[in-house]
Amino acid sequence: MRALRIFLATMLTALFFARAISAAEENSGRVAGYVPRLSDLMVVIQIRHAKLFYAVRRGNWPLANYELEQLVSSLKEAERYYPKTTPPMIGADRIATSLGEAVQGKDVAEFDRAFDEMNAGCNRCHEAADRSFIVIRRPSFPSTFSNQLYGRHPSERQKQPH
Repeated sequence: MRALRIFLATMLTALFFARAISAAEENSGRVAGYVPRLSDLMVVIQIRHAKLFYAVRRGNWPLANYELEQLVSSLKEAERYYPKTTPPMIGADRIATSLGEAVQGKDVAEFDRAFDEMNAGCNRCHEAADRSFIVIRRPSFPSTFSNQLYGRHPSERQKQPH
């Protein structure tokens, strides 16, 4: 009987530690299976960025709210999958708050301010990551990819002799 108690206590302890280790692995940020490339996530983010902008311009606030949720979700995926990028990708919650308040309040002027702030943050991150040739801006005409400047970065043009 004593041997059975020792055996059961040992098994329960082993199961407890196995579960604790399993939970730690689940929460460690390691990703199993398919991990999208950062550049692929950025393309999805760029599309959501444009759709959010156009939804606000057309006064489609439910669509704007949906696209904002999707944009923030994609940013959080990028943060989760690539936590060691330089600089670290942070700010999804800040973006969600500033743009979310504008969308919920149906405030176009506040949206424009928060949207421009988000774009500046994107561009600061691109510059810090040695990707200053990727310049994000407000979409300028009805095209999914008009929210990126395809010419040289303005600061690069200033460096070039005329």
